[in-house]
Amino acid sequence: MRIHLAATSLFFAVTYFSVTAFQCGSAEMTTAKLAIKEKQFDKAEESLTKGLAKNDQDEESWFLLGEVRYELKKYREMNEAFTRALAISNVHQDAIKQYRLDVWAKQFNAGVDAYNQGREQPGKYEEAIRYLDLATTVLPDSVSTYRALALSHYAKKDYPRAVSTLETALARSPGYSEGALLLGQVHYSMAEEKLSSSDAAGAKAQFMKASDSFEKVYRADPASPENIRMLIDALSRSGQDEKALSITRDCIKSDPKSRVCHYAYGVYLLQGKSFGEAAGELEQVIQLEPNATDQIREDAGYNLGVAYLNWGVTMKAEADKKAEASKRGRDAVLDETYKEKFRASVPHLEQSARVRKDDADLWQRLGQVYANLNMVAKSKNAYDQYDRLTKEK
Repeated sequence: MRIHLAATSLFFAVTYFSVTAFQCGSAEMTTAKLAIKEKQFDKAEESLTKGLAKNDQDEESWFLLGEVRYELKKYREMNEAFTRALAISNVHQDAIKQYRLDVWAKQFNAGVDAYNQGREQPGKYEEAIRYLDLATTVLPDSVSTYRALALSHYAKKDYPRAVSTLETALARSPGYSEGALLLGQVHYSMAEEKLSSSDAAGAKAQFMKASDSFEKVYRADPASPENIRMLIDALSRSGQDEKALSITRDCIKSDPKSRVCHYAYGVYLLQGKSFGEAAGELEQVIQLEPNATDQIREDAGYNLGVAYLNWGVTMKAEADKKAEASKRGRDAVLDETYKEKFRASVPHLEQSARVRKDDADLWQRLGQVYANLNMVAKSKNAYDQYDRLTKEK
């Protein structure tokens, strides 16, 4: 994410100073140009400001003031001066564009660097925000800058500012999928926060906003399994089950051999606790392309393991109830057919564990499966991995 424009901008600025240094003008302009030649930029700024107080329609003075403020690193004030110059004439439009691009590049790169350091030094997020906010000021049409700024607010858990920043980006570029994706993620986080404070209504409203954003992302790239997974999840959690069902069923009807469609329907069924049907759809994903090694194959395998695990847990709970009900003064016989489902989950979860080595939830699930199959050593190892990963967070 490195962009280098400084050399171009500096060359343009120096060239302009050399050309205009001896042109005629007001006394303040003459003084300013002499000060610029001597690199006395504070003095030049003062003189130009005095001249503009007398005549604020002098385009050249506004432009020179912008150049001087660039040298003084007063970038917001520079931008204001250039805006005033352009309001009068576009004679220096190209030069102003180069200055703004240069400042944007410096601020954007500095902001990204600060953001990347934020994980180890959280105070850097605020520094990133300062740089990136200025970058959006000098180049307001750069939607990638708004996204970087929103990420910095998001990292600080300042969700409202992240949302407003992304809404600005999307207003400028409605088809900006990366912005819509992040907006959905922010709303999803806000929903989770509402749930943690027992605000079910507030959570539902945020999940609905998340689903709106995720749907835009899905419509832009319906072939992505992650896009439809996020959409189905948000729809389900906001109580829009009929819409989730319609999207997934329609997907399969329109393309019965689409792995993405079967995956999406399987995820929907899994969330609805229809574990047997979910397993059937996810098995379809694998059967359609048995030798695939892509992300959808990995995701389908993981969710298939989870479907079999939860199916086994449900069957075991039912078997325990039946055994307890039939226990009348003698030992009841426990129906252990549930173990078939636990055994079916093992290869899928183990395969996922080889890829998702740092997924604590996955290791916990493996520990649960192994324990139900009396695989003591493997269960202990899986739970040890889970404990290690949760302590590292």
